[in-house]
This record gives sequence, structure tokens and C-alpha cells, in this order.
Amino acid sequence: MSNKGKRTDNIPHWGEDLIKKLDDFLYEKPTRNIMKTIDQFFENAKGPDRIPVDILETETEWIVNIDLPGIRKEQIKLAVHGNQLTVLISSKEETEQYDQTYEYYRKERREQNKERTISLPYPIDREKVKVKFENGLLQIRGPRSQQDKDFMSID
Repeated sequence: MSNKGKRTDNIPHWGEDLIKKLDDFLYEKPTRNIMKTIDQFFENAKGPDRIPVDILETETEWIVNIDLPGIRKEQIKLAVHGNQLTVLISSKEETEQYDQTYEYYRKERREQNKERTISLPYPIDREKVKVKFENGLLQIRGPRSQQDKDFMSID
């Protein structure tokens, strides 16, 4: 009896065929294969990226710098609650595409909100806060609290 055509490994012929078909399905080069789709799903599922901030302090004031490249002034909302400063960024994007040659039409919409709350070690005086937005940089400035100087002496 000849061993020609007999399989020496433990995978039956139908199993090898199934693995080959699955491999082709997952890794062949369609316009958008399933592995890329799965990767993109998990990339998008991470949630919104955190808004980067720099918090500085001088002897007389505190400064919060927030980098917001590509954002317009109208997309920014700012709120003050006690010692917390909240920045909310809203962005809406709409894409429309039509190609008569291939007879397809696509319209996509995307809306994204990002929020960041910054806590300072003392209350923020809303009336004295100055806000400036220029070249993608949001700068918020306010006077330092005089609380440190209001301590009582102990006998």
C-alpha cells in the first residue's frame, strides 16, 4: 500500500480546505478586507481622544493653554463651576459624493463632542477670567486666589 496522497499531519482534508477558505476570506485583497474593518472598528471604539492641556502658574495668575488645531471659535464652549473649568468642543462633518460613471452615491455625517474638565486648587472668579482663541490655541487666564495669604496666625 502506497503512502502517496495520505496526509501525515493531523488535519483532515476538509479541515485544511476550510482553513484555506477562511484564510482567503480574511486576508485576500478585496477593496476592504474584514481584518482592516475589524481593526478600524476597534480604533474608532477607543472613544474620543483627550483634549491636551498645559496648566501654568505665575505669582499673580494661572494660565491654561489648550491646543485645538482645526477647530473654529464657534465650536468651543467654556464653563466655570467653582474651581473647575470645562471645555466642550463640538465638531460636525458632512461628506457627499456622487459618481455617475459607477452609479453610486454616498453621503456620510459625523458628529463628535470632546470634553475636558480641569480642576484648579482654588475657586475661579468668572468675572476676572480672560479667554483668547488664536491660531488653534485657546488660552484661558485668571488671577490667582488670595487664599494662601488669608491664613490666620496661630498663637
